[in-house]
Amino acid sequence: MFFEAEEVRRESGIYLWTVPLPEGHLVNYVGETGRSFELRLLEHYKEHLTCMYQLYSPAEFARGEQIVLWPGHYNSADRKSVKECIAQYESARFSSLVKEIAHIYRFFLAPLSCEKRTRLRIEASIAKALYAAPGLAGKFLDKGVRYAPRTADEAPISCVVTYPLPLIGLPERILA
Repeated sequence: MFFEAEEVRRESGIYLWTVPLPEGHLVNYVGETGRSFELRLLEHYKEHLTCMYQLYSPAEFARGEQIVLWPGHYNSADRKSVKECIAQYESARFSSLVKEIAHIYRFFLAPLSCEKRTRLRIEASIAKALYAAPGLAGKFLDKGVRYAPRTADEAPISCVVTYPLPLIGLPERILA
């Protein structure tokens, strides 16, 4: 359903949700999983379908603009209850928009075989670099996500980030 490459879908690691723009892919979310990418992204899709996640206006979102149509359950500024989210899902008010948004996203997968703490640090470092990026890249990454950055007692890990297509605002080297 989500993957064409059999070997990648079963792996774990870091993943990025992006929106393709003419100048490159704009990152909206950074995640990590110790389970398979296929399983984790399917869980995200279910959250979208049931209106638990923020829902953006698709036309604007495809251009890199975030106009919130529904705040979802995880928006700390306007958190909706699970019951309210399910009511939206059952009313089918947003079902076509959810499908439209799902078709906009592109996923970048970085298989990593390492300890969970290392994945969490790399995930947090990527998010930190994107939040600090100038312009649209620094504004487009979802806010309010809790990341687990390196603590003072952990030695830094130097990471080289490579990707097949341009990722707006993401440096080639990060320190996790």
